[in-house]
Amino acid sequence: MAVSDRIEDEPLRSGREELAAGNWRAARERFERALAESGSPAALEGLASAAWWLADAEAIFDARERAYRAYRERGDDLAAGRVATWLAADFREFRGEIALARGWLERAHRLLDGKPEGTDHGWLALIDADFALNVDGDREACLRSAAHAATLGRRLGSPDLEAVGMALEGVAMVGAGQLEEGMRRLDEASAIAVGERLEAPVASAWTLCCLVSACESVGDFARAAEWCAVMRRFTERWGGRQIMGMCRTSYGRVLATRGEWSKAEDELTAAVEDFNASRPGMAATGLVRLAELRARQGRAEEARELFERAGPAGLVGLGNLALAAGDAVEAVELAERVLRRLPAASLLDRLPALELLARARAARGETEAARQAVAAMERAAGHYSTPYLRARALAAAADVARAAGEGELARRRYEDAIDCFVEGAAPYDAALARLGLAEALLALGRAEHAASAANAARATFDRLGATRDGERAAELLARTGAAGKPAGGLGELTARELEVLRLVARGMSDAEIAAELIVSPHTVHRHIANVRTKLNLPSRAAAVAYAAKHGLL
Repeated sequence: MAVSDRIEDEPLRSGREELAAGNWRAARERFERALAESGSPAALEGLASAAWWLADAEAIFDARERAYRAYRERGDDLAAGRVATWLAADFREFRGEIALARGWLERAHRLLDGKPEGTDHGWLALIDADFALNVDGDREACLRSAAHAATLGRRLGSPDLEAVGMALEGVAMVGAGQLEEGMRRLDEASAIAVGERLEAPVASAWTLCCLVSACESVGDFARAAEWCAVMRRFTERWGGRQIMGMCRTSYGRVLATRGEWSKAEDELTAAVEDFNASRPGMAATGLVRLAELRARQGRAEEARELFERAGPAGLVGLGNLALAAGDAVEAVELAERVLRRLPAASLLDRLPALELLARARAARGETEAARQAVAAMERAAGHYSTPYLRARALAAAADVARAAGEGELARRRYEDAIDCFVEGAAPYDAALARLGLAEALLALGRAEHAASAANAARATFDRLGATRDGERAAELLARTGAAGKPAGGLGELTARELEVLRLVARGMSDAEIAAELIVSPHTVHRHIANVRTKLNLPSRAAAVAYAAKHGLL
């Protein structure tokens, strides 16, 4: 090699070193130097990679398209196919232009077809899997492409391909109701991502995002929060604002469900800003999650605007707003519109629309149709073992039973839903179920018990800042004839609940308390859930501390 050649290659080598180290701005500068000196398409590829991490969409497209043309002019179809693969991903993620993305994906397939199978084919298979899952909703196609990428990764010794392939397999399995097998795939993929040295940081980020998304989707919020913390540490090391946008969206929902609304608002607002600045084509989920929080806060018009900005992803949210405003006809139409778009195998994706449909049908007096929607919810939730999803199905069943005048059935379903929501650390949802329980109890002529349930619900709404729901609880409380004193003190506990609290404070387990009081452990669990809700206590340990403070030991 001539001296001039070695000099010419130096900025390119240096750029790759900076890229490997995660020094994105330095890498960009080196690749720009290399490009100025040699016009190398490899420098353009490197420049696009650095720009991707810096979330500079304009620079990404410019560099990749120039690299593609340069490789084609040289007759290097393998490299051109590789660039076309990433252009397909870029057009979907950064611009949301699906038709153009598909065009580049087809181009990549044509250029790589017939070439000896290597890592470029593996990344193409991963983008195929991602499209199948997130654009087409075709989990079977996703599984085929993801499994191919993972197998290819093992054969080629590429942990990057293996980890992302297994992660996408896991997400597809979870979405199809294969929870145990899907989570095993995700656990192993995450072990590879965390425990092995991957060549591309994007592979680690992609894998961890899959795990967070799966945990959130099934209501495993504690686990989702743990992996969100891992993702946060990752982005602190590597950057990638657009990656954190996805994580923040999931974490924001976790916080909102757990009742940490101030933190949730910070995360979700930041997520939307991240997407707007980097990937506007992928902002829909962040907009929906923020809109859901706004709706819970009683800010209906703001929620409506956000749902509308989210496009098709916001239709269920708009349906829930319509139902809350008394327009059950519009709610049914929106729910059915969503369900028509979703394959029957997309169990998790269908649950929110089924939930809306059940409640809207019940509001219209269409009891049998409402029960069919609940049955579909129960079948879907039955594939998963999380308390949160079981609770949603139970609460919907309770709403339908109450609308049908089946007071005792509604009472039992609400009580079971409350237990599951409390177990799943979902205080707002538990309070809504308590409000439904209060309505059912009042219809049964049990005004005192109805007042207690409504008061406990109001206390939670007031604590969270759910103004609209707090007003509903106050109105219901007035209908019971109760004085409406604030909840949250020992005076709100029944004699049996006070007795259970004393026994909890003595360190007794549920089984021991059940034996002491000659009741079932399930009854004890319900009493403890009631105590925690009425006293606004986040945990059993907090209940013990409260009892000690108030002289109950």
